[in-house]
Amino acid sequence: MNINHRKAEAAANHKANLTALVKRRMEVARSNNDANLLNILEQEMQQLGLS
Repeated sequence: MNINHRKAEAAANHKANLTALVKRRMEVARSNNDANLLNILEQEMQQLGLS
């Protein structure tokens, strides 16, 4: 496995972990009826290119 492949795999894993984290935070915001936090998290997803 070459270094570029490992870097790409690490980047993909990082993006997947970030996506899962933000989605979990969005679930909690929804369950708490926190529309403001949900809006912020949706913006975060867009800014990070995760949506």
